[in-house]
Amino acid sequence: MSVATEILARAIVRDDDRLLVVRERGKSWVFLPGGHVEPGEPIEAALARELTEELGTASRIVDFAGVVEHGYTDGGAAHHEINLVFNVELDGNPQSQEEHLEFVWLSMHQLEATDLRPRALKGVIASGARSVWHAWNG
Repeated sequence: MSVATEILARAIVRDDDRLLVVRERGKSWVFLPGGHVEPGEPIEAALARELTEELGTASRIVDFAGVVEHGYTDGGAAHHEINLVFNVELDGNPQSQEEHLEFVWLSMHQLEATDLRPRALKGVIASGARSVWHAWNG
């Protein structure tokens, strides 16, 4: 079975001890803001574009946080993704620009009990380390 690899740019956005997460309406789990990198698009440009489209605000990449490789099955279809994660500051208050998404400020002490996907991102966020590599479901 052939599975395409998706490249995603994700943002760790903090406000003191809070983390900005995204929930697709009707789902119980959350993920970091950002999205797919289009073919030929620079990763930093993709992240800025996705954050503007989703949040309605400009952003600034502070530094690189890490990479999380992830595989999962959804609706019987296999998925493989590479998540490139950056620490980001926003230039304004985030407001959802997409009907199917809601943004929530999550207290950092809630992170461990939250269903954040991919799960390995919790380690990248909690460590505060830079340049973390997390292998596929490892």
